[in-house]
Amino acid sequence: MFSALAKVTSGIDKTNDLKKILDGLAKKQVYVGIPEGSDRPEAQGEPITNAQLLYAHTHGIRQKEMRDEMNPKVESGEMTYSKAYQMWIQSHGSPLWKSPPRPVLEPAIEHNKDMIAKQLRKVSEVALDGGDPEPELNKAGLLGQNAARGWFTDPANGWPPNSPITEERKGSDKPLIDTGELRKAITYVVKG
Repeated sequence: MFSALAKVTSGIDKTNDLKKILDGLAKKQVYVGIPEGSDRPEAQGEPITNAQLLYAHTHGIRQKEMRDEMNPKVESGEMTYSKAYQMWIQSHGSPLWKSPPRPVLEPAIEHNKDMIAKQLRKVSEVALDGGDPEPELNKAGLLGQNAARGWFTDPANGWPPNSPITEERKGSDKPLIDTGELRKAITYVVKG
């Protein structure tokens, strides 16, 4: 006859230790993307950074005429036109410039969330067993980084194909892949 009972020993209160471990984990963050400022300072006439390029391809591009139309209102103080607002507007793509959004980070992480969540569970297990969670956090970051880099060629990305004009100009039918520098720039950092 088998019993499903287990012996529980009481008398040792580890509540504070457990709270301390969980509080420490709550302060840790894993970021996947392209850290802004890692390429070069922004200057008039300079090419955009990989971080800005990935953002533009994720959210779409606004045509110069659209930006110019808004600038007088910004300069007069009639409206605020920060880079954050400009990027938010780009999230809708640009039908005038025929540049569709091709998001990378969020859908790649979403598509691979089960694998990443499994690794994040390992982080918790290691921490609760008294180990150092940092190596497991780095593994989670690497999974996210690789998922994002792989998204460029994953058919699940659902990206529209390049236009014939773009294919002719760059000599490829692969969206967002020219030199590979944008894809290689995607990395991860662990903070906290």
